[in-house]
Amino acid sequence: MKEPVFFKTLQDGNRTYELYLEDDVEVAKAWLLTKKVEKPEYYITVKTKQGTWGMDKEGLYLTDLLDWQTDISLAQFEGSVVGIPSMFNLGIAERGVADNFVVQVQCGKGGCNGLWHDALRYQNKTFVRCPKCSSYNVIDTHNIHYLGGG
Repeated sequence: MKEPVFFKTLQDGNRTYELYLEDDVEVAKAWLLTKKVEKPEYYITVKTKQGTWGMDKEGLYLTDLLDWQTDISLAQFEGSVVGIPSMFNLGIAERGVADNFVVQVQCGKGGCNGLWHDALRYQNKTFVRCPKCSSYNVIDTHNIHYLGGG
């Protein structure tokens, strides 16, 4: 498996960041999903051309949605959520602390059925691109509700 390039370790108070660089966002996400973080306030982040993705003890995250992900007018297909989001990350999106939560989604283009992890807006529609077929999908999360817990 290709690995992102290590950039540096940064200490900010009690927080520790391992910083990496990678052009291919799918390589970055796949690599991050192999990492297990057990320490609080420890973050492994990979800066890509499609945002900064990271892994912490709560799971995979995207620091901020990209501007184009809120413009659903260009969507070609309606994709769907197929995974179960982290309740912690769903909760911070529900409270507005983060503009997204990460979950596994599926392409809506017939015959593709590509599966990948992506960042979505809470109780809204988000524009995403399938890494398998490159089609543009809109994912609607109005049916996903944060029920409390951590």
